[in-house]
Amino acid sequence: MHAHLPGKEGTLHPLDTYFRLQLAAGVVGLRSMRGDSSHLHWRDSLRRTAALAPRLYLGAPVFNRDKSYSALKGRVLLARYQASGYDFAKYLGGLTVPQYDSLLTDAHRLGFKVAGHAPASGVGGAVAARMASIEHIEAFIQAYQQDSVQLQQLARQMAADRIFTCPDLYWYKVNWLQYPLDYLQKLPGVAYVSAPVRQEWQEWWTAQNQQLPPVARPQFTAFLRTYGQAFRIMHKAGVQFLISPGDGPFVIPGYSMAQELGLLVKLGLSPYEALRAATYNAAVWLGEQDQRGTLAPGKAADLVLLDANPLENIANIGLVRGVVLNGRWVPVAQLLPTQP
Repeated sequence: MHAHLPGKEGTLHPLDTYFRLQLAAGVVGLRSMRGDSSHLHWRDSLRRTAALAPRLYLGAPVFNRDKSYSALKGRVLLARYQASGYDFAKYLGGLTVPQYDSLLTDAHRLGFKVAGHAPASGVGGAVAARMASIEHIEAFIQAYQQDSVQLQQLARQMAADRIFTCPDLYWYKVNWLQYPLDYLQKLPGVAYVSAPVRQEWQEWWTAQNQQLPPVARPQFTAFLRTYGQAFRIMHKAGVQFLISPGDGPFVIPGYSMAQELGLLVKLGLSPYEALRAATYNAAVWLGEQDQRGTLAPGKAADLVLLDANPLENIANIGLVRGVVLNGRWVPVAQLLPTQP
């Protein structure tokens, strides 16, 4: 639920490999958070040809800091993106509070969801504007640090208004250098990533590690601990989570979903709650709960078959035998390249 498709807005994986790795790990749907007009063509072509690829849900080109931005320009862009066939709008950041508020007001008027980063007014501003999903963890860390009691109130409002959140926690663990390089290089699925991308990831990690001030790593660890406290407040309040490892160095298409699910279970979700978030919650956010997200007669047959029960151990989500993609059985062996 927080993918960046390959290309100028995401990691340069070969497109077919990227889609096949997603499926091989059991991911049958992707919500793209960095829109581009080419993605519309990809989505339509994939659906028309019944290609081996997850179902795509496309965010529009991002709303970002822009000197020429005005409420009128935002209104025109929203209408254009909706008419073009994008599924939702993405807010990246940089607008003033009044600009953000007007953008959300116009989006609600159009019935066009907005997902993305919290605005300058923080979690409170996103909740007041009824943003459809708040991505990432920084705004929640800040909200907890400022007033944990107020965060409890905001969390209850998020639950009441069905405002979702997608933490991308694994992305932060990697980018805040919480894992050693040798651990990352041995992750499941990493051998299927192209050699140039793996080399780029290794060089990135080495450079980041060399440049990181000695005090930074424990600060990042403390931030993650604070997010854990904010997470438990939201969980207790009934906030609904969306699941994604994000995109970037050592985020392995599809395979890193198991990492994200494991991290959220460690924070307090039960394996059932984590799996429900990855399936049913995603369908609800996309407005497709009548078609997807649960197993029932008449619903779309997008399924993943595992060799062990993930309710007993969430790590079993990685033991994929194959997927059923819109009723078509596809074994893992048909999706993966030659064993490395």
